[in-house]
Amino acid sequence: MHRPTSFGSEKDMPIWISDRLILAFPADAEYIKADPRAIILEAGQAFGTGTHPTTQMCLREIEAQLVAGDHVLDVGTGSGILAIAAARLGAGKVVAIDVNPHACRVARANVGHNSLDRVVTVAAGTPDILGRAEGFHLVLANLDSAGGAKSWLPILSRLCRTGGKIILSGFQPPGEGAVVAALGGANLRRLDRRAQGSWITFLLEKQP
Repeated sequence: MHRPTSFGSEKDMPIWISDRLILAFPADAEYIKADPRAIILEAGQAFGTGTHPTTQMCLREIEAQLVAGDHVLDVGTGSGILAIAAARLGAGKVVAIDVNPHACRVARANVGHNSLDRVVTVAAGTPDILGRAEGFHLVLANLDSAGGAKSWLPILSRLCRTGGKIILSGFQPPGEGAVVAALGGANLRRLDRRAQGSWITFLLEKQP
């Protein structure tokens, strides 16, 4: 589901995403590890190091949209970075899923590094493992193509409660039109669009 990538060297870290979010390598200085804004992250070969434009856009959108206590779903969690950020920013409950068992192991380790085990649950599998779970306030999906984004829209919509938000990323302009055209069929409307480099992120809302 995600674009595999290797983690940067220590000199690439920390990364200041905003005044409220810092991405820090475990070997960073103690003052960074102790900073309540810091996310301690070791991505290994799981996607989500904080350097990719889609990850950065998603992080900023989470910061803008998340309300304290929200229940959040992270589909295709990779390193767990988005799930951990949501928990750090005040989510009441976060469920992070990925079809890649290695990514789930990495994500669980990162959740542990950040002492967020009581908030974030990581599970291996597709959204089907959630059954008829109560709708989430905020659904995160940083996917790997416009085709993937389009095909996931009905599932993401089903998992999102009415009036809830979906942060959808991981596609580029050539496929944007197809994603937009599919929104109505999934009972979604676009609230906002972010672009960084050649990558696009949508903020969507689940309609009644």
